[in-house]
Amino acid sequence: MKRIIIVLGILTSLASIGYAQNEVDALRYSMLNPGGTARYTAMGGSFGALGADPSVLYFNPAGMGVYKSSDFSFSTGFVITNNYANFGGKETSDYDFNFNINNISYIGTIPVNNNNGLTSINIGFSYNRLNNFNENILIDGTNDYNSMTDWFAARANGMHYSNLYGDDNFYSNLAWESYLIDQNLPDTMSYVSAYYGQYGQNQKQFIYREGNQGEYNFALSANIMQKVFVGASMGLQSIRYEEVKTLQENDVDDLIADFNSFSFKEYLETRGSGINFKVGVLFAPTPWVRFGGSVHTPTFFDLNDNYYTSISSSFEDPNKSHKIDSYYGNFDYELTSPFKANASLGFIIAKQALINVDYEYVDYSLARLRSFDYGFFDENNNIRNEYKASHNVKLGLEYRFGPLAFRAGGAYYDTPYTSGHINSGSNYLVYSGGMGLRSDYMYFDVSYSYISGNNTYFMYEGYGVNSPATDITMARSRIVTTLGFKF
Repeated sequence: MKRIIIVLGILTSLASIGYAQNEVDALRYSMLNPGGTARYTAMGGSFGALGADPSVLYFNPAGMGVYKSSDFSFSTGFVITNNYANFGGKETSDYDFNFNINNISYIGTIPVNNNNGLTSINIGFSYNRLNNFNENILIDGTNDYNSMTDWFAARANGMHYSNLYGDDNFYSNLAWESYLIDQNLPDTMSYVSAYYGQYGQNQKQFIYREGNQGEYNFALSANIMQKVFVGASMGLQSIRYEEVKTLQENDVDDLIADFNSFSFKEYLETRGSGINFKVGVLFAPTPWVRFGGSVHTPTFFDLNDNYYTSISSSFEDPNKSHKIDSYYGNFDYELTSPFKANASLGFIIAKQALINVDYEYVDYSLARLRSFDYGFFDENNNIRNEYKASHNVKLGLEYRFGPLAFRAGGAYYDTPYTSGHINSGSNYLVYSGGMGLRSDYMYFDVSYSYISGNNTYFMYEGYGVNSPATDITMARSRIVTTLGFKF
């Protein structure tokens, strides 16, 4: 079959909007797993009512008002992420490790002591890592049910082959040009897999991800008679995300006539920035108990995606073997993440022990995608239908023994998916601990945290064709060290 495509012109970005920019992207940049100082991470990220740690600039800026002296700190993180995949009973695993800046901050204290009860004003700046996207995933197994070529054919149904380049350049057009799908003649608007229902091929997919999401906070807080602390901050977020997914199908047992293998690659790079605002309050009715709460506005992102796809096919007939690349896509869009609200309760026991409990509310169904030239009707409807409000809880403990401090904590991150969703049980758990050494002028802290979670993944889905499910379990270890100075 000889493929003849007449290209009338360069396509607009609207022709390629289906590649990305969907509910998955909205959740990726809305569901956060913040880092921070070693003290903060050792206590499970639970510090909202205690204050006096640079990480609270992200969670509750009122906590900065507890500082009685100026402070500078620098925190580094070492992260190892293991992913375990089970596809059709076959288990595979891979890992990634990276070194990063977890937090850097400066807090400045200005004593006031006026007649109106204002004790001090604090100003602060911090950078806090909110997400670490670095991971590798390997999937390997046998598919006796369908092929990605069936998915390509289903996407192409209803289009004439001469329109595939313009209407579905990144997917079904590549499959057509590389002889992986054929017309289901005599119907020229219907397509079938080149396998013709013969299955049993080996499927592999390698997923490579890297990047991070961080926030620069500029905060102002006030201490009123050591009883009430109020604060506000402006957060500027940055996003860098890169993903490469490569799916291979191989006829290792010569079950499929004429076919050897094919490889399909998807590349996506997202960069952007956003802005949000936070206000918070702490109340200390007695020296040993504190209540806290804050509200975070949505983060308003401007994002840009660059992407392309490619297919390489191999047949026993060398004239049918091809390597085809899509054109490069580029798209600008906006994302509004959901607002957040939190409440905290903290206890200070005999100036030796600290206990803190944080509760966080976030409704992921409120996220929205927008663009000046695309409506995102289906994508935003999926966000409303698939996501829900989540309730996150964190607990932190610290015990001081002279200059030494011993810490432990844990956190439960509720699933963002609605009941009945295939991933409705995908909660994340965090276990952590650490210790620190402090003097009047400097401190050094170290922490270890373990994060675990699971989800169900499909290598391709939709159009009535889903790959067999892959169960993926993530286990992430994070070591954070902090060096700080008080002056």
